[in-house]
Amino acid sequence: MRSPTFRRYWVGAFLSFVGSWIQNVAQSWLVYDLTRSEFLLGVVGFVQGLPMLFLAPIGGALSDRWNRRQILLITQSLFALSALTLALLTYTGVVRYEYILALVLLNGLVMAIDLPTRQSLVAHLVHREDLANGIALNAAAFHTARILGPAVGGLLLEWVGPAPCFLINGLSFSAILLALLTIRIQSTTDGRAQAGLWQSLREGVDFVRARRGLLMLWVNVLILSMFGLSYLVLMPVFAEEVLKVGKAGLGQMYTVAGVGSLAGLLLTARLSGEVSRGGLVIFAANGFAWSVMGFALTPNPWLAKGLLALAGMFGVMQLVSTNTALQTAAPDYLRGRVVSLHTWAINAPAPFASLLIGKLAQQLGAPTAVAACASVCVAFALLLAFMPDVRRVA
Repeated sequence: MRSPTFRRYWVGAFLSFVGSWIQNVAQSWLVYDLTRSEFLLGVVGFVQGLPMLFLAPIGGALSDRWNRRQILLITQSLFALSALTLALLTYTGVVRYEYILALVLLNGLVMAIDLPTRQSLVAHLVHREDLANGIALNAAAFHTARILGPAVGGLLLEWVGPAPCFLINGLSFSAILLALLTIRIQSTTDGRAQAGLWQSLREGVDFVRARRGLLMLWVNVLILSMFGLSYLVLMPVFAEEVLKVGKAGLGQMYTVAGVGSLAGLLLTARLSGEVSRGGLVIFAANGFAWSVMGFALTPNPWLAKGLLALAGMFGVMQLVSTNTALQTAAPDYLRGRVVSLHTWAINAPAPFASLLIGKLAQQLGAPTAVAACASVCVAFALLLAFMPDVRRVA
């Protein structure tokens, strides 16, 4: 935070993330209210995540070739336009499930370029020795907003309905746009001639593949995204039908998960340099898997919220530790592509995870579906514990 440029960017990103979380709560509730279908709720996640499957590595390659600030000015403006459009459709009463899907697809296309660019921007805003903490603080902006945004979103949803939630999100992007306008950075390629796009993508893949410990951390993120985080798709179902806590309760569930995530960030920062990042991932992967399993099986709202907090803590510990390990290992001319592999692992399985969890919930019920997916995470977390290469990742 001693860097003024990073401070401005962090505040702008935080306010924008708050707005995004407010919209996430309202949008998931609106979709379920319009369709009353767990499967169609899953389809929304499928459509939003589908572009990541094909475009996230390309987004990383573009961020290594072009000015990252200019890319973000475009992507953040498109996010704002999407939110304001959804607000208008909802205010006028013409919103339909199909319109939401179209806007969600647009957001997914933009996110494929925005996310790797935004994460790799941190290296331009802080000194090299502060990079690990800069990455953690960048994630803290998202997860701190995850505490405040859903709580506010749940209350606004209860009091005034979904349209104002979408409007607030659209306006919140002005904060990060203003911050980006004050940033001046140069594109960096370490003086290297730019290869063709396909060769450029291969360079990032080969870098990770050549390091077995990093590769297994990356595979763990894939498993986490495909089977672990899919329970988030069914949060409205748990809130209304399983735990019976209503709209405000849905916001509280997102909030306690955010509190846990922030605790996980602080714990990760505290243990930095004392525990290897690989060892931290092994510990967190096991804790996450059993926390989600417990959440799926308990009918008690208070216990469920506590387990959600633990799941949030252990989940973010895995993601931030892996992201930091990848970014600190990668040279700057490769950083965008290496980070894009991380964002791809998080987001590319999400479309199929959303369809899978939605279909399983429709056939078996939400608790059984989440427990079945969590069991896969349990098995892989135990496997990681027996891999010396993972424990040695610094």
